[in-house]
Amino acid sequence: MKVTITLLVILAIANASMVQKFPLKYGGKRSLMNIMVEVENKIKSHSPLDTIKGVLDNFKSAVTEEQGTHDAVYAAQQAECQSEIAYRRAEVDDAKGTLKIANEILKTSNILLKKTEATLGETENILNSVSLHIDLINDVRKEDTQSYNRGAVIFNDAINAIDDAIDLGTTLVKGEASLIQVAEITTKLMLASISTKMNKAFKIPLAALASIKNEENDAGAAERLVQLLQSLRGNVEDAWTSYTAENTNAIALFIQQKDLYLATQERLESSKQQLVSKSENIHGVITVQTAVVQAATGKKQRNQILWDDAEDLCHSFDVEYEAVTEGRRQELILVQELERAVERRAAEQQ
Repeated sequence: MKVTITLLVILAIANASMVQKFPLKYGGKRSLMNIMVEVENKIKSHSPLDTIKGVLDNFKSAVTEEQGTHDAVYAAQQAECQSEIAYRRAEVDDAKGTLKIANEILKTSNILLKKTEATLGETENILNSVSLHIDLINDVRKEDTQSYNRGAVIFNDAINAIDDAIDLGTTLVKGEASLIQVAEITTKLMLASISTKMNKAFKIPLAALASIKNEENDAGAAERLVQLLQSLRGNVEDAWTSYTAENTNAIALFIQQKDLYLATQERLESSKQQLVSKSENIHGVITVQTAVVQAATGKKQRNQILWDDAEDLCHSFDVEYEAVTEGRRQELILVQELERAVERRAAEQQ
């Protein structure tokens, strides 16, 4: 009897652990612990083995019947899940198809509208606000002029710095310059190099000037420095000439654009009404397709959410089914162990 009781306790502990791992939802209809107690009582009262097995068989039948019902419910859940997921997928795909078509129409319409309104805007600016447009162009040109003037100051300062460096080089040839003067000129040249963005052109003269610091009495090095600085001055002057030419070309282009703009006034006036009508029609298309996009987007988002919810719910069904099924499987294993223990006990009593 002690062996049977010990086995019952072990089985009860194992079952409690399994129930905790796989929470069972039997609604309180049966209790493995109660079955154990009932079997133990029948063993104590020397009930026939068939009677005890009948109790266990009834329990197993209840578990099997409950699993069958759960299988049927799970199958129905799966069918409903697949149906719902398929429906939501179809709705999402339909919304995507609508969105694709509507967005393509919108894209084409917006491009066409942009071109139409650009042309219409130019026409209206020329016809109704020529002076305002010219003021805007002049402001842009004014900014370019200010930029050019700043460039002129930069290049002029650079040339002055080079001239100062040449004067210093001449003084160095005579051996009359100080290291402080060399340092000051070096700083000016470095700043000029940065401001003109001609670092490569300034690199060798700066290196030569740096070497002068270590060869204070080297007249040959000083003469070579002067030559390098004179060459650098020519490069800076060329750069300034090129910069000025670019600015001149920009001015010419500005005048050409302005004249061309004014020249189109008469031609654009006759097409203004056509452009207005075309713009209105395109706006109508865009309004309709925007509404279609909004509706399709809402449909897609709504059904995507429902689709995701269905996926999550179906997954929860799977998890619940596997967990509870495993719980019932463990119950049957425990009952079989109990049944074998009862048979051994019955054999011992014979």
